[in-house]
Amino acid sequence: MTHEPEVDTAPGGAAPADAAPDDSAPDDSAQEAHLAAWRAAFAQERWFVIARGYGDQMTPFAVESDGQGVITVFTTPERARVFGVASGLPEEEAGTLIALPRESAVAYLVQFAEDGVDAVVLDPGVSDSAVLLAALPHVEQLSLREAEGPSSD
Repeated sequence: MTHEPEVDTAPGGAAPADAAPDDSAPDDSAQEAHLAAWRAAFAQERWFVIARGYGDQMTPFAVESDGQGVITVFTTPERARVFGVASGLPEEEAGTLIALPRESAVAYLVQFAEDGVDAVVLDPGVSDSAVLLAALPHVEQLSLREAEGPSSD
């Protein structure tokens, strides 16, 4: 399968999504922190993924967790690079990123379900907020609706 994302490979981006969950918090608080991390991510201009491959054959870096393929998504280039190096990638490879415009990021990522990717994790090592790939469009809708504020129906 050929994945041709509409990507912006320019470095930079907005401030990171800093809503890290508190593992010692009750389940409701942990779930709210998880959702807050995604809401903050959906407020970003760009998301970043570590690029694997070359030229027009670049795909996001994925890891295996409990037998499932997981794409790692980052809110800053620095977080992506640090995670890549910590995962054993050479510095130059860890710094090769795809900058996804937030508006097209979900559509780009969801297509990898056909390749066996089950989930995405946001800022691993920081927020560690994972969501099933199939649920990502719903998380996007919820996050954007909440960002708009209460509706006046």
